Amino acid sequence: MENHARATQPPPSFSFREGRMADHARCAELWMNALALRDSTPRDPQVKQRALAKLTVPGGILAVAESDSMVHGFALATDRTPPNGVATAHLTLLAVDPTIQARGLGRALLADTTRSLEMAGFVEATLSVLEENVAARKIYEDAGWQVTGKGVFEDSGRPCVHYLLSLRH
Repeated sequence: MENHARATQPPPSFSFREGRMADHARCAELWMNALALRDSTPRDPQVKQRALAKLTVPGGILAVAESDSMVHGFALATDRTPPNGVATAHLTLLAVDPTIQARGLGRALLADTTRSLEMAGFVEATLSVLEENVAARKIYEDAGWQVTGKGVFEDSGRPCVHYLLSLRH
């Protein structure tokens, strides 16, 4: 698969691995912290609980970026294959520790997750991102994701952009 991301390798001190149940709480905490920083709002325990609920759904594919046994980023994908349809994964959550953002870890985590989805047999992947989150949209578009439409997130009512990535070329 061709990847158009500028930086697809993590800093040398980071490694990627499959996430485990023991990672769920740290990932949910990281998600809450990242959203609070992105939105310039206080940390919201409800955001953490919603993330934890997604992380604990059986069958999720969790990728973790870590160093020194500390989780610094994660991505969660779920199987959204329609009946009699193409094997489709949905990238549900992707976050990097706010203290180390803008260092290429998000791009590297996205590339690692994409490879994992390909190896798991998915043919395509989808995601939705806040329309105003220009930085994240650039990362996705640089990696070859294509806009398929717009909508709103059910939980917040905020405008979002839907993307699709073909995993088989």
